Amino acid sequence: MMHEFLIALIAYSTPITELLGTTVVLWGCAHGLLMLLQRSRLTLLHLPQQASLRDIRIAIGEKMALGLDFFLAGDIIQTIVVPSKDSLMILGGIVIIRTVMAYFLAKEIDQGKEN
Repeated sequence: MMHEFLIALIAYSTPITELLGTTVVLWGCAHGLLMLLQRSRLTLLHLPQQASLRDIRIAIGEKMALGLDFFLAGDIIQTIVVPSKDSLMILGGIVIIRTVMAYFLAKEIDQGKEN
């Protein structure tokens, strides 16, 4: 009885968690695009820049990393209840991507602080 309830709960919560991840990634893309458009407008008007390309990459990267965290959370929840070879491989891939992104994002932020 409890196992069936848990499976039903996960059937609803996993897509919601993945939707949140997708929303955050799209938000990062939209935010980065707006920052880039604002930078282009300021360049055309020969005004001082408010954001460097590094700032734009960091803003996008932070939101992508956060979005991947939501994907990771959804996959962890699903894998705990219904483990399969495919779900474990997807989970491992997301963990690797997230780890690599976090490493390079932290490196980029540190370089930005030095400059």
